[in-house]
Amino acid sequence: MFQIVLVGRPNVGKSTLFNRLVGPGKAIVNDQPGVTRDRKYGQVSFLDLEFMLVDTAGIDDSLKGDTEREIKLQTEIAVREADLIIFVIDGRVGVLPTERAFSKYLIKTNKPTFVLVNKCEGSKGLVGLTESNSLGFETIIPFSAEHGEGLSDLYDTLKQQIEDKSNVSLSAENNIKTENTKSEITKIGIIGRPNTGKSTLINNLVGQKRLVTGPQAGITRDAIEISWYYKSQNFCIVDTAGLRKKSKVHDILEKSMVGDTLKTIKYSNICILLIDSDKGLDKQDLTIARVVAGEGRGLIIGANMWDKVIDKDQVRQKIFNQLEKSLSQIKNIQVVFMSGLHGQGLDKLMDIAIDIKKRLDIRISTGKLNRWLTPIIENNPAPLYKGKMNRIRYITQVNIRPPTFAVFMSSPENLPDSYKRFLMSSLMDDFGLSGLPIRVMLRKGNNPYVEN
Repeated sequence: MFQIVLVGRPNVGKSTLFNRLVGPGKAIVNDQPGVTRDRKYGQVSFLDLEFMLVDTAGIDDSLKGDTEREIKLQTEIAVREADLIIFVIDGRVGVLPTERAFSKYLIKTNKPTFVLVNKCEGSKGLVGLTESNSLGFETIIPFSAEHGEGLSDLYDTLKQQIEDKSNVSLSAENNIKTENTKSEITKIGIIGRPNTGKSTLINNLVGQKRLVTGPQAGITRDAIEISWYYKSQNFCIVDTAGLRKKSKVHDILEKSMVGDTLKTIKYSNICILLIDSDKGLDKQDLTIARVVAGEGRGLIIGANMWDKVIDKDQVRQKIFNQLEKSLSQIKNIQVVFMSGLHGQGLDKLMDIAIDIKKRLDIRISTGKLNRWLTPIIENNPAPLYKGKMNRIRYITQVNIRPPTFAVFMSSPENLPDSYKRFLMSSLMDDFGLSGLPIRVMLRKGNNPYVEN
């Protein structure tokens, strides 16, 4: 697919433009410069144009250190892969020396490039429009990403560039198939507290330096989606910002980061909760796990940095005991003892994810469920209420992802929680649903498929 990259200084509006074209809320936007650090991809349908848009970190020659060099490298990779470059500047500020130097780098790449002078609403962008000619590019577009001014000029420029490059119109009549139509995509969210190695794990999974990593916590801010093909299946791996305790989250940027991570949990098929093996599961890890279970998503515990653990038997048993005690609503949660840095246990991790995805989609026939239910309630009848039998009459599956069951009975409000847990545990054991956050809903009434 035709690929367009957004480049420019921090805080000139690249992420706002990205959201304008890809969809609202796809990239975190904040007045604080340097929010975007990794390459962020989004598929755009702009009238009859179809292309991939890439948001990048802001160019800043003053950045020093390994992490800063990695951030710069991500932008350089995006430029190398691009078919077209949009150089975004702030029209209210004008052209700065950093931008003049970067324009020379872009010219040397011989990539088609045009300048988008952002924040040009009203007469505020006259300074930038006047000075932008000095950057050495023929096409200059006045624009306002926040208000959508200049979209028609942007469309005309993109259409010409795309058709010149590919020599084919990307209109709807071409019936161009995107990756989304090839096969179903399994979305896996990598979540956890800060500095548990989420980005390092993904880099090793996909086999490239796709995400910025470093020793300090909080490098990842946006949720970054990465398409990946493994064992004939399409995956979307999502890196997320670390989740700290709610009491420690104060500034608006971190609240946006938390919101982005929670959204990832909601829309993922499976979540891999990464923990530091040596520290075990703390209260925050268990809180995150409960959020995943509450959303009905598949859950895997990735006990990372396993290579650093000395007393492995003790740590392993401690983690299992914590899960059994504090997450008893999900029976036999899968735990993978691994090292994202050294690539240990990654195949096992993905094989388990494939298995969980398959079981989340399981459908059990009503007949099979009721044949299973009959001996269950005969051998272990529900407790009496008001001296009467609380008859369980019927069970059926009503949904998948996660498997959800409705049980029809005399008095659901008087069924003890302990008996409901017994039914859930029996379902998990007898139908291979262990490790899944299954749902059992209690309903009043007779078998709805039998006439009275």
